Amino acid sequence: MNRARHEHQIKLANYTHNGRNTFEDALLAALYERGALDLSWLSDDLIAEVRHRMISTEWTRHKFRRKQRKQALAIKEKAA
Repeated sequence: MNRARHEHQIKLANYTHNGRNTFEDALLAALYERGALDLSWLSDDLIAEVRHRMISTEWTRHKFRRKQRKQALAIKEKAA
């Protein structure tokens, strides 16, 4: 009964604030406190998925920033 109640309260309290998810922040804080971020307890499949998501997100950011730099340079050259 307690678990169902706790899960329900977590779902109600979960929201995004300043681009951060409150559940993710609380989960990471709890994991840090318990020293569980050595990742050895995660399955190989989950580690591979996390790695893929992190790399693809960073690659998308890299391409976006590169496009912004090219646009800024084009605007600067056009103004000159």
